[in-house]
Amino acid sequence: MNQSVTNHSLKDESPDIYLDDHVMDLKYSPTQNILSMCQITGTIRMFAYGEDRMDEIATFNHHKDSCRTLDYNENGTIMYVGSIDKSFSVISNGRVEGKLELAHEEAINSICHLENDHIVATGDDDGVIKIWDLRQAQHGTKKACAIEFKEHEGSVTHMQYVAGKNMLLSTANDGMLGVWDLKKPELYAMSDSF
Repeated sequence: MNQSVTNHSLKDESPDIYLDDHVMDLKYSPTQNILSMCQITGTIRMFAYGEDRMDEIATFNHHKDSCRTLDYNENGTIMYVGSIDKSFSVISNGRVEGKLELAHEEAINSICHLENDHIVATGDDDGVIKIWDLRQAQHGTKKACAIEFKEHEGSVTHMQYVAGKNMLLSTANDGMLGVWDLKKPELYAMSDSF
């Protein structure tokens, strides 16, 4: 990932990408013309794109089971990837920086960068949401998990961070929207099941 690619508006569509295996999630870099995707095989792929090109610039195979979710930090230098193997990994500037094994008791289904380059939220198939301080990861999984919420009754499908309010929004297949106050930390509100 040594090539520098800057974000600019495209006048025409980039070339298509054809893959042999299912894509579970994809995200565009917030600062560069890079598209990253994770696949059912556990492979993570990164493509630099332009109006006339779509070049694969990096491939990672450190997860052996399906990768379901990925997210970038705000400047696009760090990518976080969650897997069905109950672990998540950190990829920084094109290198795998670390992998937190057995981060959950169930498969990780959603991941969300919160702030700085070391605060991340993960959500699993059992409805558990964990907030991680990756500066503590070297001391073990339990120390790196700063907060844990267990109010959802189904797989966490998506999370979104509202930085100005220090709130985390979550959806789950229990049909509910959760609002989490990360300052207190506690459940702020939970919707009815929709």
